[in-house]
Formats: sequence, structure tokens, C-alpha cells
Amino acid sequence: MKGLKDNTFDFVFDKSTIDALLCGENSFVNVAKMLKETQRVLKPGGNYFAVSYGKPESRSFHLEQAFLSFDIREFVMYDEAAVTSKEKEEKTHYVYVCTKRPDADQIMTANFEKVMNELLKQE
Repeated sequence: MKGLKDNTFDFVFDKSTIDALLCGENSFVNVAKMLKETQRVLKPGGNYFAVSYGKPESRSFHLEQAFLSFDIREFVMYDEAAVTSKEKEEKTHYVYVCTKRPDADQIMTANFEKVMNELLKQE
């Protein structure tokens, strides 16, 4: 997304990109970079939709980093064919709808480097 202009899109859709990145090396750093670029190309008021297998307790950490400025809503999608709690657990998707706030560009500029340095220390 680096070749794209700032504040260009009304909508960005992500189907398990976070999930895929979290399976690799430097996962938290790579997710932070992806979210930075996602927020950068969204217009204020634009929405980032992330569909993930990750529960809110594991994805909120990434979506609420100090360099991001989103209003976040979470939804749970169950497979209607799932009967047992184990099946529901395995087949559940979580949808995160993140709306870019008007102050997002300033917050990203002020905080991205600090957050990145902390993430690099942890990995």
C-alpha cells in the first residue's frame, strides 16, 4: 500500500491478513506496519473491516495500539451448522469494524516510532 496516497479509500477489507501475519516471524511488528498503512490510506470516517478467527482478547492488542485512532466495533459470526460448543469455537469468525477518527494521522505521526521500538524490543 506504500504507493497509494494518504486518505484515499472509504473502505479496506481484510480477510485473515492479521491471522496470516501473526503466524510468521516478527509478527507483531508486521501487523503494526500493515495497520499503519491501512489507517494511512483510509479517509477520516473510512472503515477497515477485518474478518478473523482471532478472538477480541487476542486482536484488540493490535487494533488499539497507541499509533492507531479507530472507533472499533466487534461482531461474532457463528456457523449455523455448528451444533456443539467445540464446533462453534472452531468455526466462529470475528469481524472488527474500525472507523478512522479525524485525529488519526496526527496520532500515527506522534506515536508510531515509539510503538515500533517497543515491539522490536519484545521480539
